[in-house]
Parts: sequence; structure tokens; C-alpha cells
Amino acid sequence: MQTPKQTGIIAYFANNSVAANLMMVFIIIMGIVSYFTIQRQMFPNIEINYINVTANYPGASPQEIEESILIKIEESLKDVTEIDKGVYRAFRNSGRASLEVDPDAELSDVLDKVKLRVDGIATFPAGMEPVTISQVEFRQDVIGMSLVADIPLTELKPIANEIEDELLQLGNVSLVQNDVPLDEIAIEIKPDTLRRYNLTLGEVANAVRRYSANFSAGQLRTDAGIISVRVEAQSYSGEEFRNIPVKIGANGAKVLLQDVAQIKDGFVEGERYFKFNGKNAIYLSVKATKEQNMIPVAESVKAYIDQKNKTLPAGVTIEPLMDMTYYLNARLDMMLKNLFQGAILVALMLTLFLRFKLALWVMIGLPVCFLGALMTMPIFGISINIVSLFAFIMVLGIVVDDAIVIGESAYSEIEKKGGGVDNVVRGAQRVATPATFGVLTTMAVFAPFTLSSGPERAFFFGIAVVVMACLAFSLIESKLILPAHIAHTRFGPISSSGFRARFNDKFFGFVNGTYRRCVEKSIEWRYVVLLGFLGMLILSFTLISSNHIRVVPTPKVPHDFPQIRVEMNDNASDIQTINAIQKIERMVLDVDTQIEQEFGQKMVRSLLVFNQGRTEAQVLAPLVDEDLRPFDAFELSRRWREAMPEIAGVKSLTIYDDVNGNPGGDGEFGYLLFGSDIETLNAAGRQFITMLQQQQGLFDISSTIDPASKEVQMSLKPVAYDLGLDLQNVASQVGASFYGGEAQRVIRDGEEVRVMVRYPKLTREAFASLKHAVVMTPAGKEVLLGDVVELQERPGISYIRREGGYRTVYIYGSIDEERVEPTEVVKRIKEDLLPQLQEQFPSVKTELGGSIEEQQAQANEQILFFIAGMIIVYILLAVPLKSYSQPLIVMSVIPFSLTGALWGHFWFGLDLSTMSFFGLIAAAGVVINDSLS
Repeated sequence: MQTPKQTGIIAYFANNSVAANLMMVFIIIMGIVSYFTIQRQMFPNIEINYINVTANYPGASPQEIEESILIKIEESLKDVTEIDKGVYRAFRNSGRASLEVDPDAELSDVLDKVKLRVDGIATFPAGMEPVTISQVEFRQDVIGMSLVADIPLTELKPIANEIEDELLQLGNVSLVQNDVPLDEIAIEIKPDTLRRYNLTLGEVANAVRRYSANFSAGQLRTDAGIISVRVEAQSYSGEEFRNIPVKIGANGAKVLLQDVAQIKDGFVEGERYFKFNGKNAIYLSVKATKEQNMIPVAESVKAYIDQKNKTLPAGVTIEPLMDMTYYLNARLDMMLKNLFQGAILVALMLTLFLRFKLALWVMIGLPVCFLGALMTMPIFGISINIVSLFAFIMVLGIVVDDAIVIGESAYSEIEKKGGGVDNVVRGAQRVATPATFGVLTTMAVFAPFTLSSGPERAFFFGIAVVVMACLAFSLIESKLILPAHIAHTRFGPISSSGFRARFNDKFFGFVNGTYRRCVEKSIEWRYVVLLGFLGMLILSFTLISSNHIRVVPTPKVPHDFPQIRVEMNDNASDIQTINAIQKIERMVLDVDTQIEQEFGQKMVRSLLVFNQGRTEAQVLAPLVDEDLRPFDAFELSRRWREAMPEIAGVKSLTIYDDVNGNPGGDGEFGYLLFGSDIETLNAAGRQFITMLQQQQGLFDISSTIDPASKEVQMSLKPVAYDLGLDLQNVASQVGASFYGGEAQRVIRDGEEVRVMVRYPKLTREAFASLKHAVVMTPAGKEVLLGDVVELQERPGISYIRREGGYRTVYIYGSIDEERVEPTEVVKRIKEDLLPQLQEQFPSVKTELGGSIEEQQAQANEQILFFIAGMIIVYILLAVPLKSYSQPLIVMSVIPFSLTGALWGHFWFGLDLSTMSFFGLIAAAGVVINDSLS
């Protein structure tokens, strides 16, 4: 009887090898093109759903910022439902609102809504600057560099500005951050001098505005055309301001600004400390937007640095400090190496169990699947990064498994009935349905993770899409391309004396002998076997409960460029901040010297130390090449903490040694304290900090507690009312004297420079001099402030944090995951510390924050997604099996697949993490596929 001719899509492609080959060539070519054009990043693009609202109010206290600005903004936005959380911070002279937007909302629409609400507030203080509203954008660090020389910072700054401009002119560079201090022109006049010339600071500031400006005087219409008439008298440097007249006599005599004032043209007031290996330096960093490819940006910058160093003045050099592409390329090379090694191992196993030609065609399908996934990745906005490469490695075995099933079935048919397209198609079709549903079930498990939310949604989305794309192309390759190749491949007879015949005899002898008898006995004693496997599964889970396998949601990765960031109390001076960072600098160098004496090799390649403003400073310590390091960044940071000197006035000191760390974030764990009374909140916060510092495995404990500070409060004396003075008039005059009145702003070399008129620094720093400040009455008479105002020195507030309509204190810190699990930290604090705190401070409420809160929410979401995936798998199995119970029998193998994974973690000393979770999901898909086969 003649066998009927096979039909269907598999038969079509098997009979039309041209179509199959053209499809394969198309996938390969487009995948290669995508590989060379696709974006390369360290991590996936992270959508930062934050909006910042910033308000500057010179001279205002935090209480004024809170009451007159922040509360008004908070009230105007409280019914904007797209805002999940708002944190409002009040400082001296400024305030900021950080608004977290619902990830499902359109950020641009929310931004427009926030601008509309804030612009509609008509009761902001008259003296504040315009409110700035901006979206926080994701930026990748690419290269950090230092401009280094033994010359003053004032001489380095023009060179740094020139370098910044030239970097921005490079085709690939669009973001450059220059940490150079801002310029300021300060006009400082002593109170005695003002009285001698019968002047006020306001009159001096007005003179500057009148005589230092550019004015348009209209146009002249002439026969030759229109001629503009202008006055060009704007002063741009301190020297040019010297000749401005501040007072003109009746006979034309003039008092010039240089006669009454000391004019300083330099950096904004305050001490600066910028050192690179002991030399003066300015730090510049090049960043990339989320649309840019890091590697071309880095290559352009490196070429520029090499060229620019040849033209810089003698003794001035650009020193590359931090190159994130070095880190990226090292990780990408490691991932690609692991991928290649995995592919070789798979090829060896296939060659061992299958015919070489068949193994070859199966292996050719591997790059086809991967290149097909690469071809589709840009469509979903996925780049090549360590997360997507992890997904490729994870799916490697699953992709090959599908092709093996089809290839082995087709080859079995060839061995039974001989070669030919119909036999190959018949063999492929025999297992096509279970193999297809096996792949679909694996895709179903990953599909819900494309809907992930939270801070790590880009990671989960990238992994899920890459896995699903690889599996989709594995279906195309194994069902359409592989049968066409096998059908047109001639397999020679197996030599009875060759290796293949001997191996097959022994292998199939084992399968049909020992293995078969074992399976038959297992079926006969099925309840005993089931109890045995259940016991093994329970024993495996006890490894977790007994802490032999630790659960760490996000494992730490040692940084190649660790940082130390210090923030001083708000009442600290810039000199105190510099002294603190110098102590830390000496500590880092001393520890590095000790390491060199112990191991013969230093850890730190170079050291950049600089202060950022009055209370913040930073140490950046790039490490030597990884092959030369005696240990990793975690051990180095531990030694730094042990050697850290006692520093007075420190608000927070944090060491960032983890690639996944977030400088400036809310800590690995954090607790928010709510209450109506700020004094009670501060007391509770200090007590909580003491408790946390006594816990094992917790370090870098910091808080937003406002340190004890002082302020001078003024109240009018009765004589002030007789002179027509009021509080607003007095406060504005004193503020202009001591803080400094802004006369004007000028644009110089592309930078906005403020021109300030104020008392000298020594006068402003002395409390006694405040009494002798000159105040002008409405009648034009001068009086001393001490004669009209009562001055009292009282405790003050320098920082206020608000959230949810209340003043709050946030306590945060880091976790040593080598010593304690993050989940164990939360459990211990919840069960032991918080009840004690609640007992001492019953009016204070607490709430979990930091990355642990986000990880817990993410873990709950992952469980829901896994359940949803299992439901989809059940549906996909129930339909072809036409049964409600059989899918449950097939899926019952999934829990037992965890046994080997858990014992593998135990034997190799690995922690269960998010990456482990995805591996277990992939394993669930594999065991279902095997059960169906």
C-alpha cells in the first residue's frame, strides 16, 4: 500500500528547501545587522517616573520655605491621582518636591498637569525665584575624567569650560557634567563706610543696575537705512564694576564703587577642595541618554582625550578616571564567553548522542534563534546588556531541546524507513504538537513578566522578551528550517565496528535494560517513590528555612569605582566639610599602604577628592585592574569602615561599593517615622538609630534628622513703630545686608554670574555686628538695628522633610549580605525593635521604605505572575490533551524540579536571588516539555 504524501506547513518547507534556506539567510543577515547597530548598555533603560519641583527663595528659613511654598504646592497637587508619592524637603534658601508618578500614567501629561497646578498658585512670596519643574531623566555614566594641574582652580576653570564645549561638539556626545565652582562678583561694603558716605546697600545695588546695563534707545530712519541706537555699558568683570558711580555731588563730583567697596571676582563664596592624587583638579563626566550607545560615545571621548593632552599647556593633563565601558565590555565579554562555552558543551553532548551531521544542523539552529531574537529586540526597545545576555544563556538549553526532539524523531524515522522528505516530515510531525506546546508553555510562564512594574521592571521585561523571542524563533527553526536540512542530508550507514555502533549498543542497552527495569520498579512501587521524592523536596526546602541557602533578592556586584560620600550637618561650615573629607582621604591612602605591605599590591589606582557645596563631599577611588586586586571592593570597603576616623558633625557617611547601588538613594533599607511633633520625631529617630547600630550586619546608618542649630529671632521694640518701621521692612533690609542683595546677573562665557552687594564676610559672621547693622527708616533716617529690634538667639531648624501631609524623619542604611539576609533584617526589626520604639514613643508611626520595600512588592508581584503563568500553562495543556486532570499530572513535576536547583545552590554556596528565580521558571518550562515528550 502506497504511503500518502505528507501535507502541511512542515511538509511545504521540507519540500521547498529554497524557501527554508532563504528564511534562514534572512534571519541571519538581519540578526547580524541588528547586532552591530543595536544599543549597548550596562543595564537596561530604566523609566524614571519622577518629577522634581524646585523653588529658590534667597534668605528664607526652612520654616518659611515649608509654610509659604511647599505646603501650597502639596495642597495644589493632593488630588492629582497619578502621583503615587510626594516627598517635600525644605532647606535654607530653597525647597524641593520629588513626585513619584504612577508607572502606568503618561509622564508628559502628568508633567503638564503639575505645571498647570503650580503656576496657578498666586500666593507665593514676592522675593522667590520662578519655580522650576522638570522630569527626572535616565542617564548612563560613560566616562569620568579629571583635569589635573599644579595651578589654582581659577586658572583651571577656563580650560575645563573649553574642554566641556569641545566635548559637546563631538558627534556622539550630548551630555557633559562639569563640577567646576560657579563664578560670582561680590561687592562688599563695611557698615562704617556706608555711614560715612550716607549710603545704603540698596542704593549701591540700584547704582549698579543703572550704570551697568545695555539699553536700546530706538532707531534712526535715514536715507541709508535704519540705524539702531544702543547703549553698551554692561560690566562683565570685577575690574569693570570698579568705575561705576554710586553717588554724584551737586558740582559733578563722583564717588566710585571702588572708593567704598571691595570687589571680588571669583568663585561663589566658600572654600574649595578639588584634589586628584594631591594635585588641583576639576572633575568632568560624560553621560549618555537612554537612546545613545555607550561604546561609540566612549570611543569618541577617548580619542579626544588623547588628542587634547597633546595641546594642553605644560603640566596640565586630562586623566581618565572612570570608564564604565571597561566594566561593560568586561561583563559582556564574560557573558559571551560563557555563552560560547555553553554552546560548545551542547555541541559535544549532541555529537555524543546523535549523528554528527544531525548534531551539526541542530547546532546551526542555535545562532539562527539567537540572531532572530536580536533582530526583534530593537522593536521592543531592548538593548544588549548584561541582563539580556543572561537571558540568552538561560534559554540556551531550552532552544536546543526543541530542535533535538524534532531532529531525533526525524532521524528515527529515517533509520526505520530510509531517507526521503516524506519520512522526515512524518517523523517531525509525530512530535510537532507536544514539542510546540512544550515551547508555548515555557513562553506562557515568562509572558506575564512583560507586565512587571516597579523599579526593576526593565530587567524583568528584558529577560521575558528575549526568552520568548528565542523560543518563538526556535519554533520557526525546528519546525520549518531543520526538517528541510535533514531531508536533504544523506546519512551513511553506521559501521558495526565503529565508535557510534559501540556507543549506541551500550547506551540503548542501558536504556532498555537497567533504566527500563528501574522505571518499571518505580511504577510498581509508585507510592514509595512519590513519598521519597516528597521527602527529598521537603528536605530541600529546609535548606532555606535553616539558612543554609540564603535568600538575597538582588545580589551585590563589586564595583570597580567605589565611592565614599559624606554629608555634614546643615549647620556645618565649608571648612568643617573640607576637614572631614581630608581625614577620609588620609584614611583611604593609609589603608591602601597597609594593603600594599600585606599583599605587595595596592588596590586604589588613583584618588579624586572634592567637596560639593558647603556640606557635601565625595571620594572617588578607581581600583586597579581586576586581575591585580588582592580582593574585591566589598573587602576594601569593610577595611575602610574599620579604619574610618571619628568625624564630628557628620549627618551621613556612605560607601558605595555595589554596581547596583544607588548613590543618593533611600538606602537598602529604610523606615519612615510619622508624627505631629518634630521634637518627638527627632527623639524617636535618634533612639531608633541607636537600636539599629547595635544590630549585626547593618552599617552606614543615616537619617534626615535635623541637627541642633541656632537662629536669631527679631521682634520690634516700641520705638520702631514710632519710626514707621515694620517687620517686613526690617527683615528685607537685614537680609540684603547679611545674605547679600542681588544687584543683577550677567552672562559671561556662557555662565550666569550673580553680582552680589553685601557686608564683608567677617561682619556677617559676627553676631555682635548684627546689632550695629544700619536700617533706613521710611523718613530716610539711619538707625542701628539693635536700637529698634530685640534680638534673641534660640534653637532653630535647618531642614524639614514632609510626606503624606506630615513632617517625617527617614532612617536608612545598608546591609552586609555576607552576614545577614535582607529579609531577616526586616523580620528582626519588625518583631524586636519597632515594638520597643512604639512603646517609648506611642505617637510615632513607622513605615518600611528603601530598596527592601520595593523588592518585597516586586516579590509579591512575581508570585502573582508565576501563578498567572501556571494558569496559562494549564490551559495550553488541557486543550490538546482534552482533559482537566492530565495537565495537573504533567504540571506536578514542577515542584520536584526545584530539588536539584536548591541542592545546587547549597553545594556551590550560592544565594537564591532574582536571577535564580528566573532560572527556576525556565526549569519549569523544561520539565513540562520533557513530560510532554
